[in-house]
Amino acid sequence: MAAGAIAASGASAGFTLPAVCAAAIGIATVAVLWRLYLLATQSETENSTGGVAKALMVAGAAIAAVGCVLVFADPFATAGAAAIATVLGGPAVSLVGDIAAGRAATGKTPASRAVAIAALAIVALIGFVLPALVLAALAFAVLLLLALAASGWFRFPSLSVRD
Repeated sequence: MAAGAIAASGASAGFTLPAVCAAAIGIATVAVLWRLYLLATQSETENSTGGVAKALMVAGAAIAAVGCVLVFADPFATAGAAAIATVLGGPAVSLVGDIAAGRAATGKTPASRAVAIAALAIVALIGFVLPALVLAALAFAVLLLLALAASGWFRFPSLSVRD
């Protein structure tokens, strides 16, 4: 009887498989954003945009963490405006900071970050019909592909006519 009561209290506390998956995806998303932050700040340059870029990247990770909490609360509910804004907007804000840091350090805009922001925007367009857990998984997939490409695990195809 006691085991049933413990299981029932655990289920009512939100520790179901979908909630655990939501938490794992949220933690992994923040970890990938942290990795992108470290890659962006490797070539540290002292200028006025460096601080703003770092602040944007940290704020984006914090917003993504709030999105993790919203997904954890109800993983299979259709994503509302708040979930879409935090789950996809947090990484987008972080990537804007990443673009600013890259532009300040090298003078070039990293196209891969702009493509990732566009992919997040496309996911946002269909976000209102997706469960929150699927939305979070798609955001994580976009960021994971970007982080793998940024760390050199694979290269995107070149669009140059010289290659």
